[in-house]
Amino acid sequence: MTDTTLLEEPFLTIQRIIAQVAKTSPQAVVLENPVTGITNVDSIVMLEIVARVELELDIEIDEEQLFAISTVGDFVAVCRDLTAART
Repeated sequence: MTDTTLLEEPFLTIQRIIAQVAKTSPQAVVLENPVTGITNVDSIVMLEIVARVELELDIEIDEEQLFAISTVGDFVAVCRDLTAART
């Protein structure tokens, strides 16, 4: 992903939601981070994050896509694909 990804949706939404749910700074949420490597994010917290992202972006991440997400960048890519497919 390019540097401009950091200034685009859905990254900003995902970054904000992860920071809010995990009670961490948005700057701690970067594309290269393993999602469950972010402070205060375990599998249960990740489910809450996914549910909030789905609601806010009006998408549905299926089980196969969810299990393929390992980094924040993967999460952004899945959400970007789903929002693009919606239009």
